Amino acid sequence: MKRKIRQERESEIIEGFYQLAKEVGLENASIAKIGKHLDMPPSLIMHYFPSKDLLIQDLIRYILENYQLIYEPIIEHINVAGVLDVHALVERLFSREWNLLFDDGVFYSCYAMIFRDSSVRGAYKELHLALRKTLEDILNQDVDQAQKNTRQLAEQIFVVVEGAYYYLAMIDDEREYQEKLNFFKKQVLDLLESEVDADMRK
Repeated sequence: MKRKIRQERESEIIEGFYQLAKEVGLENASIAKIGKHLDMPPSLIMHYFPSKDLLIQDLIRYILENYQLIYEPIIEHINVAGVLDVHALVERLFSREWNLLFDDGVFYSCYAMIFRDSSVRGAYKELHLALRKTLEDILNQDVDQAQKNTRQLAEQIFVVVEGAYYYLAMIDDEREYQEKLNFFKKQVLDLLESEVDADMRK
């Protein structure tokens, strides 16, 4: 019972931290401000999270939990149909729903910390590996994709997806955005629809 209460309170604090970081920026979301935002004594927050660094590490895990939701329709479809709809997968990977699942500003503010904090760097590495592993597992459930080196394929796909999101965030013109987006989608679709060759076999 106590463990459940602790988990619920920690989740409440992390969610509050995230919402506040969206409003004022990660660097301005102090323990005191989180307490005010949640109507909670800062001492109580520090009981669960003695430092802001620990809050940030749990926030990164919170990012992962939200980002994994992008796969849900794909997993549901493949469980029912038994085959992977590669076009649907590409649409999900490049969906703007990523932005609804988690705020880009908070994501990149956390990401910037990897250059000066090894624990944050480790947490981000785990996040990216987990997203790749889920994609690899999805690919392995499809007869055609499973013949390939799915670990390598998942890595290649994410290199394109992550690079695309970083670049597309700087484009304001909608027409240019769509042109670049379609180009990146085609790159991933070509990877998924490519024939199995010696380099792509497991």
